[in-house]
Amino acid sequence: MGKNVYDEAYFEGRDSNYWWTVGRYGNLRQFPHWEEMLKVIQEFRRGGRLLDVGCAYGLLVNEASKCFESYGIDISRFAVKKSKEYCKGNISRASAVNLPFKDESFDVITLVDTLEHVSNFNDCLKDIVRALKKGGILLLQLPNPLIWAHLCGNLGLEDETHINNFRLEQWQRILLKYGFKIEKCFGFIAYAFKKAKFFAKSERAASLFPELWIITKK
Repeated sequence: MGKNVYDEAYFEGRDSNYWWTVGRYGNLRQFPHWEEMLKVIQEFRRGGRLLDVGCAYGLLVNEASKCFESYGIDISRFAVKKSKEYCKGNISRASAVNLPFKDESFDVITLVDTLEHVSNFNDCLKDIVRALKKGGILLLQLPNPLIWAHLCGNLGLEDETHINNFRLEQWQRILLKYGFKIEKCFGFIAYAFKKAKFFAKSERAASLFPELWIITKK
């Protein structure tokens, strides 16, 4: 996908790909899964340097800054500019392939709803391996294709930029190929409306939830 795909119209407005957040990516700031994700990461790493690849407005970068020296990159010029309203961390514009960091720079790398967009995801994972320290943690958040590709697709609501609609077990096999050890896998659902928040996750029934977390170690 070209860089201009992820402009203001993608993140904001009536026809944005965040229709389920009432058309604003910024509404995700209220969702409780950022805190829950940080708790999961802290089961494996309590501090160090964290990079969020495809960070959008930097919501995870901002949350992670409570415990980590946190960085984010995104290919979208609009998202990086918008991140200044939401995040105090270090966010810059860069591609998910050819990361602009030295070898073994990070203790934790996260890709939150990112890898499904990357056409050359194999090159992306190779570079993640390079930039992650030995024993470092990689956390992926991925859409469950059962919900987003098939159900939403049948309703005409699928995100057309999702080009890697793989199931949980397929992603697991891909990650094993790059030498990652699968630590935990969760399915989860999160929602927020005004002051009401909802979050639930499951290891046993991961494939039945709309979003997936895969936690791996290099």
